[in-house]
Amino acid sequence: MTTGHYICGVKRKIHKEDILKAGLDLMFLNGYSATGIKEITEKVNIPKGSFYNHFASKEEFGLIILQQYCDNGAVMYKRRLQDNSMTPLERLDKFYSVMIENYRDVVKCKLGCIMGNFSGELADVNEKFRQLLDKEFDSLESIITGCIKEGQEAGEINTSLDPATLGSFLLNGWHGALIRMKSTGTVKPLEDFKTMAFILLKA
Repeated sequence: MTTGHYICGVKRKIHKEDILKAGLDLMFLNGYSATGIKEITEKVNIPKGSFYNHFASKEEFGLIILQQYCDNGAVMYKRRLQDNSMTPLERLDKFYSVMIENYRDVVKCKLGCIMGNFSGELADVNEKFRQLLDKEFDSLESIITGCIKEGQEAGEINTSLDPATLGSFLLNGWHGALIRMKSTGTVKPLEDFKTMAFILLKA
């Protein structure tokens, strides 16, 4: 067996990325603690021992999953909130509208955000996860704040509020609304958040 893949009975190569994708799907649905290595390896049809050819531990695996998820999220935030074809306020409007539509129509008000899920489950019991989550939330907040600053300079976003504080409010309020979405089974908390956020944002 090579270090790059495992060849299962049907001769399909199982790469490290396949294992990460399976782990992300399971941890998103069931949580970190409730997802065992056995469940992950069964999902991709490899022996349990093959997991350790790629990952030293479940903790390392979870941190890699979280980092990849955060990296993809940062790319999405930058693509949408730094799009110069729209004004900053239009970017924010479309950003939240698209996400609300996705939570309503695609994931049916389930799953939420794995950053929020892992924060609730791991941040107060595992310092490595806490530090990574804190760093990545700060990164997203800075992207939002940058968009707000642009809007304030353009005169379309309220200048009476500190942009960093407003950016923090948008990030924190959105993730709180995601938790409430899961408990209500509807996107109403997300829609309520967006309504109040734009009352604050508009100049």
